[in-house]
Amino acid sequence: MSDLSISQGENGDYQRDNVFDEPALIQRLYASLTDKEGFHPFLADLVQAINACSGILVNLRREPMAIEYIWHTGFPEGFMEWYGNNNMLEHDAVLNHAVSQSPGVFHSTLPILEQSPPKDDYQRWESDQNMLDSAWLVAHAEDSSSLILALQRTYQQGPYTEPELERLNRLVPYIRQAVQLYQQTNKQMEQAASFAAVINALPIATLILNDQLNVVHVNKAAQGILETEKTITLVDDRLSFQNKETQWHYMQYATESIRASMGLQLFSSDSLFVERADRSSLVLCVNPIEGLSEHRGGAMVTLYDPQVRSLPGARLIAEYFSLTQAEALLCEDLCVGLSLKEISEIRHKSEATLRSYLKQVFQKTGLNRQGQLVSQILSALMH
Repeated sequence: MSDLSISQGENGDYQRDNVFDEPALIQRLYASLTDKEGFHPFLADLVQAINACSGILVNLRREPMAIEYIWHTGFPEGFMEWYGNNNMLEHDAVLNHAVSQSPGVFHSTLPILEQSPPKDDYQRWESDQNMLDSAWLVAHAEDSSSLILALQRTYQQGPYTEPELERLNRLVPYIRQAVQLYQQTNKQMEQAASFAAVINALPIATLILNDQLNVVHVNKAAQGILETEKTITLVDDRLSFQNKETQWHYMQYATESIRASMGLQLFSSDSLFVERADRSSLVLCVNPIEGLSEHRGGAMVTLYDPQVRSLPGARLIAEYFSLTQAEALLCEDLCVGLSLKEISEIRHKSEATLRSYLKQVFQKTGLNRQGQLVSQILSALMH
């Protein structure tokens, strides 16, 4: 066991008296191989042990740059939305540098920033999130992607010291072995015949994801869509979208559903629209699914093609959810991907009136996001 005890001054500067218990951390690391929550508990323990504020284990695709899946701990509510809305992946100095490096040891971010001063947009990371330093590690690399572990610190927590990096580096061989074993077992996981039969029997296009966002099962209806569409494809066992923003939102929603399936957050379902040049958009819904394996979380993705089958109308929505005709008509329009502005123009209603309807719908359904609402309507009424 190694003690982490660092003090500096009496003016509120960083003081670190955390206990860095290597045997306990290694035990928690290998427990990730069978833990339903995957690497989340290990990340939480490591963040606390090294006096960080948050941590991520993220798989990054290099070309085009995109997050394929992510485990995270310690981020405030809304962080992922802030990160995506501000396009922070493009300006994230740590990930942009690390993704081009070979697997090695932990490094501090500060030398990178000193050698190559970040762009102005990086200041949002420092100012909005109060971030000073990160200890980062390329844990595993393949031809097209890298798995990166990063532990963030605020200004109050101070920069990483060499002794701290040395402590982290003693864990590196175990981390690299554990993540490779985890990936191997995920690839070898097969669905039970009964589960596969149920999915195949569904008339709706359905895909099953494991906690690394690998597509582990595709039914015949979904296979038909993937074989004919250009805007959504299956690349290296993961869903890939032509539109960069759609790719980000898919990763975000799928990650939230995975975390919900692990019991790390409340039930989370969402939807997004995959635009097509000459036809109406595909509707994609993501929901958590338990029982994908004995230990790990998963998610179910459903695809709805309005060209093949009509989406629920206002009358059916009103009856099922006990809504007024005006509220149900709004829901019908949201389900085909119309914005409030577009609905306002089509229905000759002010946006303020539509927002009032939407607020009433949220109160009646217990939901709080349009994406959740669309997902719940389609899940309930598209059998």
